Amino acid sequence: MTLYRQSLGGRAYAFDGLVELLAKATPRRSGDELAGCAAGSDAERAAAQWALAEVPLPEFLRNPVVPYETDEVTRLIIDTHDRVAFQGISHLTVGGLRDWLLAVAATDEAARTLAAVSRGLTPEMVAAVSKLMRNQDLIAVGRAVRVRSGFRTTLGAPGTLATRLQPNHPTDDPRGIAAAVLDGLLLGCGDAVIGVNPATDSPRTAGDLLRLLDEVRTRFEIPVQSCVLAHVTTTLDLIAAGAPVDLVFQSIAGTEGANRGFGVDLSLLREANAAGRSLRRGTVGDNVMYFETGQGSALSAGAHLGVDGKPVDQQTLEARAYAVARELDPLLVNTVVGFIGPEYLYDGKQIIRAGLEDHFCGKLLGLPMGVDVCYTNHAEADSDDMDTLLTLLGAAGVCFVITVPGADDVMLGYQSLSFHDALYARKALGLRPAPEFEAWLDGLGMLDAAGRVRRIEPLSSPLRALAQTAPPAGPDDALGTETSGAEDFWRELRTATQARIGLGRTGDALPTGRVLEFAAAHASARDAVHTALDVAELTCRIRNSGLGEPMHVRSRAADRSEYLRRPDLGRIPEYVPGHDISLQSEGDSDAEPTGADIGIVLADGLSPRAVREHGPAMLEALKSELEQRYRIAAPVIATQARVALGDHIGRALGVRTVLVLIGERPGLSVADSLGIYLTHHPRPGRTDAERNCVSNIHPPEGLGYAAAARITAGLVAGARRLGRSGVELKDTSDQVLPGRASVVEIEARS
Repeated sequence: MTLYRQSLGGRAYAFDGLVELLAKATPRRSGDELAGCAAGSDAERAAAQWALAEVPLPEFLRNPVVPYETDEVTRLIIDTHDRVAFQGISHLTVGGLRDWLLAVAATDEAARTLAAVSRGLTPEMVAAVSKLMRNQDLIAVGRAVRVRSGFRTTLGAPGTLATRLQPNHPTDDPRGIAAAVLDGLLLGCGDAVIGVNPATDSPRTAGDLLRLLDEVRTRFEIPVQSCVLAHVTTTLDLIAAGAPVDLVFQSIAGTEGANRGFGVDLSLLREANAAGRSLRRGTVGDNVMYFETGQGSALSAGAHLGVDGKPVDQQTLEARAYAVARELDPLLVNTVVGFIGPEYLYDGKQIIRAGLEDHFCGKLLGLPMGVDVCYTNHAEADSDDMDTLLTLLGAAGVCFVITVPGADDVMLGYQSLSFHDALYARKALGLRPAPEFEAWLDGLGMLDAAGRVRRIEPLSSPLRALAQTAPPAGPDDALGTETSGAEDFWRELRTATQARIGLGRTGDALPTGRVLEFAAAHASARDAVHTALDVAELTCRIRNSGLGEPMHVRSRAADRSEYLRRPDLGRIPEYVPGHDISLQSEGDSDAEPTGADIGIVLADGLSPRAVREHGPAMLEALKSELEQRYRIAAPVIATQARVALGDHIGRALGVRTVLVLIGERPGLSVADSLGIYLTHHPRPGRTDAERNCVSNIHPPEGLGYAAAARITAGLVAGARRLGRSGVELKDTSDQVLPGRASVVEIEARS
């Protein structure tokens, strides 16, 4: 292994191999500090960057960061490397590649030249050069690269900025989803894809949503593609059943192990690509795959180790995910840059830098690259940081961004861009929608003479039937304020969703009152993260459940601050000498294995308030649904807890199945959402692909206790028949949630 040396400021630094050098040269981020591979000081980071600049590019081919023999992503990278395309730059070092890229980006032939070498670059090469680049360098080169894809719209053309319209709903209510779709279309969004993240893994629900979106598209003749972001195995089954599938979605990562954590491998992804293309539903292209990635995913799965067991930095692993995407010729790829949390990207500065890096690396490797410009309420970031990143990405030529009503996703509990933000970016940077979608907007009279989206209320729009009964249409007032009828219309739609729809416009921006509401909700959500769970009070409330005396487990995270920065400690029980786990009752006595079938853990998670508000009632509903068939252990209260802490608890209790009732991260509209994570045969080391989740439990707007208990009981029974939980176990309870109806039925009521 090569030892890289560099002197700086009178001190000598040594870096043991390429893996360590890449990690130490990475701009500071919390995920690398969590993994233990970050530079120990700014001086060490600068020295590593000097040393990295002198590394010849062929060295990345000779020394893979993840072993070739044990990782199929590495084999893909090496075996598909285009030696002919590489030949013209093979003499360069990493520093020389930076200079060459910037020189080419300044020429009129930049797009053609960069496309010609794209297949000659490996993810490790582009990750390495990005570590030497300033933000403006990342923007300049990213802007010079041209990558196009197509299905029903053409994406990636110069001077365009497309958007994913993300109309999520906590119970997958079609009326609420349709209302959010209407809001987005009226603000000119959706040309990249109308894509729903389903709140459940039920194949029936995914099929219903696919039919809903397809009915909307065909009814209003919208030139756009739709997608329900279910697991690829669910989508394959839906294709076989004849569902109207446009795009096949999957989250991917940069190592074989991390992809296994998502329940996929290259073979499965190739099968899905072929199945999607066989439907021949595209009109301007046949790119059918949609991939999401994100820095920290491999580390989160414990699949981030490279040569000699050394941790690989999260940005290099993110770039390796783009090799997987490139193999499948996708329509869309986006990094959900601030989605996971502060343990991987701590604050706005780190999120901005990561977003620019990911866009640069993806584009340079030949991908139609988008970014979910987003943050969570437990990160040190806010909407001002996202405004900055959006503007920089727009200047860098990003293919598309994700947009949600009012910048608040009410199902996933995080903050992305609003529909209004896309209007701002297009206006400020002179960008337009995808051409086919723009022509559709113009045909509806929604564009002014300059091509900007006019203000049209639903009462005067032909799209109003998309949602529900509307008052009689009044005259279109392109410049004026909302009519009382329009406000009544939106007020009625808000009964179907907590999403921030129908917020109005002042120019291309939100009105002052809406901005202040957002700031107040952000403050409330942050308070929900940092408010500790009252264990004594919760113990009293569940003591009379009839399940036995509650026990209390603490994770190794000492306090809330450490819990947010060190998720690894939140997954491990507090150590007690001589015992594998601390399972303490009020008397602090250690528990013996119970011999029960099911263990139930009430964990504070990221919203202790959710456990306080919904935990006892959810426990009662689960008891009622399960106690006739299974023996249930005494409940366990877990603090500073992550989901995987339940694996230790389940093993200590000796149960076959553990249910972790945990507070989901607070969003702006919902700060008390509870989730249930089911793991069959729990033991330390289980991955997320081996769990099932029932999410968004927060009646009356979210999933109710009884419905959640029935879904969970169905999953428990299914896990016992299958012998395991996870991606192969689907929710087949076919719960009919409130508001379940097709768009045809909605229009009939109109």
